[in-house]
Amino acid sequence: MSKQKNVTDQPKDKTEVLKEDQNTLKAELEKAKEQEACLILIRGTPQGRRIFLNQKEMTIGRDAAVEICVNDQGVSRRHALISKKDDGTIELVDLGSSNGTSVNDLKLKSGQSVKLEKEDMIKVGSTIFKYLPAGEIEILFYGNLGSAAHTDPLTRIYNKGYLIEALEAEFKRAKALHTDFSVIFFDLDHFKKVNDTYGHAAGDYVLQEFVQLIRTQYLRPKDVFARYGGEEFVLILAQTSGTSAVELAEQIRASVEAHPFIFEGKRISVTSSLGVAELQSGVESAQTLLKLADKALYSAKTQGRNRVILSSC
Repeated sequence: MSKQKNVTDQPKDKTEVLKEDQNTLKAELEKAKEQEACLILIRGTPQGRRIFLNQKEMTIGRDAAVEICVNDQGVSRRHALISKKDDGTIELVDLGSSNGTSVNDLKLKSGQSVKLEKEDMIKVGSTIFKYLPAGEIEILFYGNLGSAAHTDPLTRIYNKGYLIEALEAEFKRAKALHTDFSVIFFDLDHFKKVNDTYGHAAGDYVLQEFVQLIRTQYLRPKDVFARYGGEEFVLILAQTSGTSAVELAEQIRASVEAHPFIFEGKRISVTSSLGVAELQSGVESAQTLLKLADKALYSAKTQGRNRVILSSC
């Protein structure tokens, strides 16, 4: 006698799955409505930190007593002031800072104020914040970015888990808006030799110094920089063509080769290999794009390392 298949073993009806997705989205939207306006730390440590603008006035500065303390030598002790107006709008004013405050491409004069709009980029010193108004669902997306779940403990940049999430989101956005989108996949050449010759403490130093070099000199506000694993890293470049990505990759390669990696008085020679892939008509998934960049990286290593290769797709 044949065994009857249990109803619970059968796949869910597509309509039921869609309804669950809709309910999940509805719940997320309701939760987002409860969120205050906030600043997202785009460049700085810890990357992805949320700062909710839940006070009438909040000062940005290097002074430990201010509401938004920034450990950045380019930031004045009391650098800028954020005010919440009665109508709910948020304004930013420069407090006569030494190095100035910029909102997108506008550098504020001392005492000048500006009303903040969604996704405005605020630059103080070398630190960059992204502004999100109250109720934006993107605030939830950034909710755990500063946590251990999304941060590599050694380098303090995003880990592989967050990279995959961000890559999927940015890939879908680029496909929908028909914008340029590129990925750089790279690693440090002969890194095992560094550990074997100088010790694992030296290897950790090289990774941290390498990340600091990229983050301070080449990372733009909307770029996503993550450690993929070991000595491998990925840079997600929204609104960036393959040609521009190759130019950036070459700048990074040359900078790494020239940088003085010095550990306990000894200079360590470090070079990197980089693979670049851009979104083209034949690329239908984020994972395919990442694999193309990885394949280009492999070609760079097999052709002698310390070079940049663009995927031929």
